[in-house]
Amino acid sequence: MKKRLFVVIMVCCVLVGMLAGCSGSADYQIDTAKLADDIYAGVTWKDQIGEVNLAKALNLYGISVDDIASGKVYISTNATAEEIAVLEVVSTDQVSTVETAVKDRVASQKSSFESYNAEEVPKLENPLIVTKGQYVILVVCDNTSEAKTVVDNAFSGE
Repeated sequence: MKKRLFVVIMVCCVLVGMLAGCSGSADYQIDTAKLADDIYAGVTWKDQIGEVNLAKALNLYGISVDDIASGKVYISTNATAEEIAVLEVVSTDQVSTVETAVKDRVASQKSSFESYNAEEVPKLENPLIVTKGQYVILVVCDNTSEAKTVVDNAFSGE
């Protein structure tokens, strides 16, 4: 009887340990450059967008390079508001700061485009902004559902 109870307790401990390991949803491992490239390939763009040096892009966003472990940014030629930013934040403590900076960038772009290319404003009113674990992702495009599918697939391991 004691032996059976011991086995049951051990099995329960192993199961609890396995479930605890599964709950670490913040432990994503995403290749930021690959995800940015996948978004670029998986979304229909109106304009030519090109990769921007990460340090320069972070300066546009008002983000310190010390806060970013890795990232890749694509920006349009300024004819449109189209943009991709996939950023891995160094510390979870900085995620909300980086997310706020990304939102501020969108607000700034919206203000600029309202005065000279109002057709782009709807993109900036409904951008895709995703924060998962230590990743902050921005996609400004006409069809954010295309971008969301790519991002969701990356985080689901597909």
